[in-house]
Amino acid sequence: MRRFGSGLGRGLLALAVPVAALTVFGPYEDVDLTTSFDARKFGEGVQVYFESVESRYGDITPGTEKRVVWAGQAETRTPVSVLYIHGFSATSEEIRPVPDRVAEALGANLVFTRLTGHGRSGAAMLEATPKAWMQDTAEALAAAAQVGKRVVVIANSTGATLATVAALDAELSQSIDAMVLMSPNYGLNTVFAPLLTWPASRYWLPPLAAREVELPVRSEAYGRFWTTRYPSQAVLPMAAMLKTVSKLDFSQTDVPALFWYSDGDKVVRPDITAEVAAAWGGPVAVNLVPPGAADDVHGHILAGDIVSPSQTQATVDGILSWLNTKGFE
Repeated sequence: MRRFGSGLGRGLLALAVPVAALTVFGPYEDVDLTTSFDARKFGEGVQVYFESVESRYGDITPGTEKRVVWAGQAETRTPVSVLYIHGFSATSEEIRPVPDRVAEALGANLVFTRLTGHGRSGAAMLEATPKAWMQDTAEALAAAAQVGKRVVVIANSTGATLATVAALDAELSQSIDAMVLMSPNYGLNTVFAPLLTWPASRYWLPPLAAREVELPVRSEAYGRFWTTRYPSQAVLPMAAMLKTVSKLDFSQTDVPALFWYSDGDKVVRPDITAEVAAAWGGPVAVNLVPPGAADDVHGHILAGDIVSPSQTQATVDGILSWLNTKGFE
């Protein structure tokens, strides 16, 4: 028995060494949130530029491309522009027509981005990285500034995470005059979330858990405008980004922000959202959607005709009311 105990001890010690090495040295998912964008790329016009970059892909779901919905004549700047940044696995259609109605009320040009890997095949989700998403965000902000003198950002879930990083960036924040952060993703609401950022999780986690994520197709429109089946490895860059963002100093921004979320959110952690809102350096307003008020049983997508239609107009009215207090009319 002593020999067994001694052997077990040596075995555990031998196992502890590589585990400790993995913890210290990784490999970990790469997270680089630094980015910039040269607005001179819009030389022939923002829409022409978007059409050019999106033409590289032959599998984009029609209607989810990077684009501008013009308030009037194309390539004509408006006093205000609205930028919508969608969430993980979603597209520009996520909460429409909320951004459209806000833009219409403001007489604003409306910019839709498409995050890398989204609006395409499930396999394309593996192309996504935090750096690529931040590049998409920088590009979209530059486009919004090009087509509007003042920029209002509306962002949902992981799109709100990216908008938060932009608000903390000395250069990118110059293009943001107000932000609406809907159900912002600052942490996944699952006990398994820590596993996603363990060292080498890309290699050992999919065989243990699942190699693919498959979401229920709630409706025909949901199946068309969300990626409902994709490799589980695609989640890891997002989880790594959340861990990095959690360490940022949210007081280092002066961008006005409206936090619009539910304490009943089952997808992301509302408790962390409350902490971020409390630490926010700019003017803050919070709108708590009562649990169960939205049509989304997960309490996450709080407006939009595809998932939570009963909340669409109330959300539009609430956003416009807040923007009015910030000088947007």
